[in-house]
Amino acid sequence: MRTRWLFPVAVVLGMTGYMVSAYLPPDLATSRVDVQGDPVRYWLLVGHIGFGTIATVAGLAQFWPWLRRICPRAHRWVGRMYFYAGVFPAMVLTVPVVLASESGMSNVSALVAMLVMWAVTGVAGLRAARSRRFRDHRAWMIRNYAVTVAVHASRMWGAVVIPLVLLQADGPAYQGDTRAIIHDIAGSGAWLGLFVNLAVVEWYLRRRAQPVKTARNSSSSTESGTVPSAAYR
Repeated sequence: MRTRWLFPVAVVLGMTGYMVSAYLPPDLATSRVDVQGDPVRYWLLVGHIGFGTIATVAGLAQFWPWLRRICPRAHRWVGRMYFYAGVFPAMVLTVPVVLASESGMSNVSALVAMLVMWAVTGVAGLRAARSRRFRDHRAWMIRNYAVTVAVHASRMWGAVVIPLVLLQADGPAYQGDTRAIIHDIAGSGAWLGLFVNLAVVEWYLRRRAQPVKTARNSSSSTESGTVPSAAYR
C-alpha cells in the first residue's frame, strides 16, 4: 500500500474503532444514539453498525493492490464478504433505523440519500463485475466505498459545523433551542459527508481517466495519418 494512503486508512480504522467501541460489549446504556430505552431499536442499530463495520474493513482490503495482484481469489471472496456480509445487510437495517430516527428531517433525508446511493452504486458495481467490465466495476466500487465511509466523514464535518452553529445559538435562527441545534449539526454533517465524498471521488475518477483518453486519442490520430495538436507545441 502506498505511503500516501496510510493516513486516510488510519483515520478510517481509528474512527471505526471509536464508533464501534460504545457497542462492545452491547449495552443499551452506552448507546450513542438515543433509542428511548427500546431494546428492539437498539439491536437493529447494533446490527446496522456491525454489518457496516464489516463493509468498512473489507472495503479497505479490496483496494489493497497486493491482494488483487497476488491473491485474486482472496480478492473475490473479500468482495463477496463486502457485499453480502457488509453493505447489503447494513442497507436493510438502515431502513428501520432511519424510520425510528429522531434527529430531524435534514438528517433523515441525508440518511435516505446515503441509502439510495449505497444501493445504486453497489448494484452497479456488482453488475459490472458479473459482466466482466472490471474497469467500470472498480469505478463503481470506489463510489460505493465513498458512501460506506460517508458516516465517518459526517463525524468530521460535524466537528467543523459545531462552532459555526454555536455562534448562532442565541440568535434568531435557534433562539437557544438545543434540540434544533443538535438536529442541524447532525444534518449538516451527514449531507457534507455524503456530498464531499462523492465529489472528491468523481474528481479522482475523471482525473485517472484523462491519461487513458489522451492515449486513445493520440493512437486514433496516428492511425488516421494526423498528428496530435500537442506535437506542434
